[in-house]
Amino acid sequence: MTSAPESATLRDWLTQQVASYVRRPAAEIRGDVPLADYGLDSVSGLAVCGDIEDHLGIPVELTLLWDHPTIDALSEALREQAGPAAG
Repeated sequence: MTSAPESATLRDWLTQQVASYVRRPAAEIRGDVPLADYGLDSVSGLAVCGDIEDHLGIPVELTLLWDHPTIDALSEALREQAGPAAG
């Protein structure tokens, strides 16, 4: 397992990933708005999960995106899931 990036770095990276899948500028993606509001569906959500797995080296279930539906909540959950190295 690799160490997780800092929270702000992870949020920025997630924002870029989501923006590319919903075809919007990253500047339009707010950390406190549900990803579904931007049009992220289960297919693109699955792709984001794959990107997260590749980026962080940790397994990610699709339900993580629905349990933590915003960039802010998702980045915090991922930081916690990555373990002590993320702190």
